[in-house]
Amino acid sequence: MMKPPISTYLKCSYILPPPGVRGGSKNAMTLACSGRVAVVAVTNTFYAIPSFLDVNVLRNQESVVVNAALLSALPNVSATKLLSFAQSSQVHPVIVIECLSSSDDPALAPSSVDVMRYLRPVTSLVVLASGRECTTVDIESIPDANAVQTIEKGGNVLGGKVMTAIKSSACRHGIATLPSPIVAAASLSGGSGVGDISSGPLVSLLTADGLVHIRSPLCIAVPLTAIEVGTRPNDYFTLSPVPSALKYSGGAGKKTLLATSYGGEARLVSCQAENSQDFADRFIKLSIDAFGPNGFPRLELADSLGSTFSATSYVGPEPTEHKRSLLQQYLEVVLGLADDVRRGGGRSSSVSENIQISVNQEGGMEVEVNEETNQEDDLEAASSSLGPNALLTCTALLCLVCFQMNTPNATLACRASKACASVMGIRRRGDTSVAKSAVAVCELIADRLLKEAAAASFSRLSPAPISSSNRHAPSGASMQFVESAVWLLRSCGCHEKAIVVLEERMNDPALRNASVAEEWGHSGSGFAFGWSQIKFDSYIATHLGDLWSSKDEKYCQLVLQSSATRDLLARNPTLGLSIFTSPHPQNENEWRKMKPSDEPLAHSFYPSKVTELLKSVTPHDTSREFHEKIASDAAGSLPLHSGGRALAVTYLESALGISSGRPIESPRESSYDEFNERKADMHDELSYLLLEGVISERGDGESSEDSDLGALYRLKLRRLLSWPNSRIRAERLLTSLPTSFLREHALLLGRLGRHEDALRIFYCDLSSMELALEYCDIRHERKMEEVKKGHGSSPPSECAYIPLVKVALNADQDPDRGIAAAIQVLALRRNVIDKSAALRLLPKNIPLSEMARPFLIPAVVENQSQVRRLSVASALLRSRYLQLKKKLTDAQLKSHASLHSVPALQKLNLGEHLHSSKPTKARLVHTPSSPNFPDVLLVKHFFPRHLVVQAQVMNVNSSRDDVRTLTDVAFVVAESSDEALVPTLEVPLKTLPPRATGSAWCVLAASPHRLDGTAFLASELRFTVLEVDAAGAPLTFVEANVPGYGRPFVEELQDLEIRHTEFS
Repeated sequence: MMKPPISTYLKCSYILPPPGVRGGSKNAMTLACSGRVAVVAVTNTFYAIPSFLDVNVLRNQESVVVNAALLSALPNVSATKLLSFAQSSQVHPVIVIECLSSSDDPALAPSSVDVMRYLRPVTSLVVLASGRECTTVDIESIPDANAVQTIEKGGNVLGGKVMTAIKSSACRHGIATLPSPIVAAASLSGGSGVGDISSGPLVSLLTADGLVHIRSPLCIAVPLTAIEVGTRPNDYFTLSPVPSALKYSGGAGKKTLLATSYGGEARLVSCQAENSQDFADRFIKLSIDAFGPNGFPRLELADSLGSTFSATSYVGPEPTEHKRSLLQQYLEVVLGLADDVRRGGGRSSSVSENIQISVNQEGGMEVEVNEETNQEDDLEAASSSLGPNALLTCTALLCLVCFQMNTPNATLACRASKACASVMGIRRRGDTSVAKSAVAVCELIADRLLKEAAAASFSRLSPAPISSSNRHAPSGASMQFVESAVWLLRSCGCHEKAIVVLEERMNDPALRNASVAEEWGHSGSGFAFGWSQIKFDSYIATHLGDLWSSKDEKYCQLVLQSSATRDLLARNPTLGLSIFTSPHPQNENEWRKMKPSDEPLAHSFYPSKVTELLKSVTPHDTSREFHEKIASDAAGSLPLHSGGRALAVTYLESALGISSGRPIESPRESSYDEFNERKADMHDELSYLLLEGVISERGDGESSEDSDLGALYRLKLRRLLSWPNSRIRAERLLTSLPTSFLREHALLLGRLGRHEDALRIFYCDLSSMELALEYCDIRHERKMEEVKKGHGSSPPSECAYIPLVKVALNADQDPDRGIAAAIQVLALRRNVIDKSAALRLLPKNIPLSEMARPFLIPAVVENQSQVRRLSVASALLRSRYLQLKKKLTDAQLKSHASLHSVPALQKLNLGEHLHSSKPTKARLVHTPSSPNFPDVLLVKHFFPRHLVVQAQVMNVNSSRDDVRTLTDVAFVVAESSDEALVPTLEVPLKTLPPRATGSAWCVLAASPHRLDGTAFLASELRFTVLEVDAAGAPLTFVEANVPGYGRPFVEELQDLEIRHTEFS
């Protein structure tokens, strides 16, 4: 049974003007927007009629029957006029077809979520044609907002019907006029995606002169190609797409049409994908039509695209606004900037999609359909499929035509040029993918934009001008066109020129004053003559940062030598410093993922060059301002406006990783010696800069206190000296330290391994037990970390607190006070200190009472508590071990219980199982019984080429009352009386608990045809008896191969008889 329709057309009587819908053609009416809108033709005018959406059908419920009462209660509908053509021919048909639509398929799932997805606006691109004219119109079907809101909240609407409204656009793609009247049309979509825009969504128009005109609905006024199907007079009257023929096109981008005639003939028309030559010729002809032969860099464009001489020498008519509009539409489609492209060709999705139309490396064009998540990402994705030459030239010509329109479209020019620069990136030296002629096109057009956009010419580009077009440039050009020119320069690799252009513009007083006047509303031209300072600084910082991150020698030198870098550092130190610090890892995770080649100090001289540059910068700020910033800065970072030293220190801290959480490196992780030397030089440079900062912020006296800024420098110096990754040369820095820098002296002595001397400064000179203990705590934590990572000895060679005990006992002038301090260290760090070593250092005549309360008693109590905790933990772990051991043993016994469950036997190709013998009890050879021998049943399993003996061992013995565990139980065939039976595999039983049953296996290779009579197998049972406790757990946890583990036994069994008849 067919499902009822979702879109229902109600109350549509008498809503169209007379004489009503034209007949005589199947294309005089069509459904668009997933069937929600009916587009019809009345004479030479086209109307759109809305429908009602049946929510009951969407929910897979019974549709409500529309009776007279319900019909009268529904709101009235009205037709929306779309377009009227100038021609009103009653001879030739009117045509309306849908070519693109953003729609959902509601028949997939009946859930309420899918219902709400379907109740969204749907847009279609519809082709309208009458006489010799055709165009495209956007139609949007919008469900009633109140009804949608009611359904979303779980309510119902009248009769389950949701009214829709229609919103249409003007002919944004122009009206195309063909040489002959249009008699038929067809829409082509899909394809292989190889070729130019003809491989995307297309419209084919059959005219009365027998030609099929192929156009893109996104720029329908631009002709792509024409194919002749009929003769004159033409009798072909219909066109139909043949989707099934697409798969037989050989992947060459063909799309096939079927044309039929009144005489009964039919022809298949294939739309070939155009090559790079066709694209180049069309592009340059459209450019000549838009600008004239001398209004753009024609020769350079022809050379970059490889167009033919006939196309290059084409003169064309007088340039007009219409021709420039056609070129703009065409380039929007090629670059993926047209709004229609993102509609996605009628695919159903919860997100919108886009058709990317582009030119590949060979000059051919490609079409791809991708989901849209972000507009800027779509622009870059669409542009990225273009070849570099086509991308540069198309973007440059689009910027030029946007500027020369009567109403300049600066926004589109900016979008296109920015997307182009993003895709092109930073071109490295020696990159030959971009032709010099393409670069020349970008430079010349950028020069043109700059000259006509600026109040005074300040361009330093190529002196070869482009002759002016036949229109005057708008008075007061937009700064957005200057921005477009800068992005074009960046795209073609002219970075230095791009920077100079913006610098000169920002430094021009006339332009800056005009910009200020514009900001305060004193200009009425509608154009902004300049950027704000912060926007300019941000742009320059990003541009220079990209150049620096490229690691290209040429561009890195440009950044270091450019006056823009120095000016930005002086004007905005934070943004200026980000040029050099943005490539650095910013957290511990990024440091761990960093490649060796990305090490900030990997280059041989750039870090030192950057440091010299930063030290020479004098920021534009007052001392009062940066001192206020120190007081408000809780993070302890240096105020960058304080001078070049602060800039250099911040850069080096970022490069070394001390301020971004660089993981601690072991001495083994060092690279080659030259790199280590450079790293040590940078560490020394940072230490001396910090030392200079401390000294420069102090007064003349030796005992003068640090200022706020000096305190920050001192804090950073101490952090560097105590940082584990520090590679400073301590001996060299030690000679430069003033004598009053006691704490810094101690940290340097510690780096040299002279820990007792360092602790003597803390304890004696600074009289601070807290600092001494802090020093020892840091040493202890680092040693434990090294042991944990396997970088140090385990356990550590010396306790980190023992040197402090020695210093307290030997260096203190008051022996009693030294002993008390040593006991205090023992008491405070009794959980980590080596107690025995520390006690041996104490004098032998110390009364026990002095150590009992602060150290001995708490230590004994803690040790006893630790013993109890470990005992409980040991019992819990033993219990857990026994549980897991029991589960493992049960699983092993289960896997060895059956012939078909033993993994070792499954790997053998035993063949078909013939039969099995009855179980027989195994008996010993020399004695009737043994106190250690378990009960054993033997079962023989016969196969065509194998004999498998199963020994079922029961761990019970009536002669013994104690419990035992058997391990490594194996049934072994020691000797065979006939060579027809040869032992090949033994599968022992690893563990057999008390009163449990398990199976051991032995496999013999058999040759039944060689077996004479009866063969005897000498066998034995081997096992190890392990004593267990009352719970059945082994009394020891050592491995089985350790000497003394259990008692092994080898019991010889009576021979097994094997007859050759048992193999049959």
